[in-house]
Amino acid sequence: MFLIYYGSGAVFSSCVGRLADKTRSPGSLIGVGTMLMSVSLLGYFVTLSYATGIAFLFSMMFFSFLAGFGSGFFHPLVASVLRFSFDRSRRGRILGINGAVGGIGRTLYPSLFFFLAIFLTTYGSLAFLGFAGAAASIVILLGLGSGSQSTQIMPTQSPHSTGKIRDALTTGIVGLTLVALVSSVAAGGIASWIPIYISKQKGFGLSGALGLALTAMAAGSIVGQPFFGWLQERFDARLILGISFAGTGLSILGYLTINGTFALVMFALFGFFTYAAFPLLFSLSSVYVDEESSSLGNAIVWGLGLSGGNVIGPLIIGTFLIAGYGELELAFEFMAATLLISAVGTVFLPKSETS
Repeated sequence: MFLIYYGSGAVFSSCVGRLADKTRSPGSLIGVGTMLMSVSLLGYFVTLSYATGIAFLFSMMFFSFLAGFGSGFFHPLVASVLRFSFDRSRRGRILGINGAVGGIGRTLYPSLFFFLAIFLTTYGSLAFLGFAGAAASIVILLGLGSGSQSTQIMPTQSPHSTGKIRDALTTGIVGLTLVALVSSVAAGGIASWIPIYISKQKGFGLSGALGLALTAMAAGSIVGQPFFGWLQERFDARLILGISFAGTGLSILGYLTINGTFALVMFALFGFFTYAAFPLLFSLSSVYVDEESSSLGNAIVWGLGLSGGNVIGPLIIGTFLIAGYGELELAFEFMAATLLISAVGTVFLPKSETS
């Protein structure tokens, strides 16, 4: 399910970005993507409640694919909408605020899910959140649909056609995608296996300590994204991106070597640095590609870079674990070194290709 989810997002997000540039309606497509994710939650509810055997397996795989496909709409298209809605001097800050609000949802979600389960059962929580997401997608369609805000925020039509892949594959976009891929292989691999490390190696099992650690990581992202968005408006965005990669690697190394309360601080710092990728990558992509191919450029960086790394990273760590979970610490150290290497790689990105 994990691989199908991230894989479908990685493969099809570029198609979504190209469609958004051609139709000039990124706002409407955000609503479509949110609806697809909501339908997948309802699909999980039906599958878990009624399906068995091979039907259960294929149904879960299908709705994981649908959820991943829907997730490929959101981040690249939101970045495009915000690019067209705000001038460049405020773009990093606005992206950071948007990401922080998402971090609030990420922090509240586990508690909300289990609170709803008290009254609705675990599967009922999926159904409730599915219906809530569907309602939100309708609001998005009405608020950012082609008949209202979407056409107003898009730039004036260029003489050349939009959505061409060759227009989006600038040197900057290619370099940014490669850097994002390497860093996401490391950070995504760590994030996917860290609950196992806490449960098995740290010996906490499925206890409140695990939930507290994951909450600390999500809470760190709420602070980190607007902070790094603000920083990139004042300093070279490539330098700030490199600092975020290095901080992610150093914080996980700190977590491996420190115990007690300070270990929790390191985990919060991991979230603080890791999730800063959203405002930083899209701030840079906005200067590497023209407005006419903005959504496609964003989708390449997010889909092939971030989502692609989230597919590969867990598999690489999995190869370390052939002998057992005892090798998780070595795998994390390897990934931390990879993050430090990707931090150095940011200095080779072009400063700017377009205004």
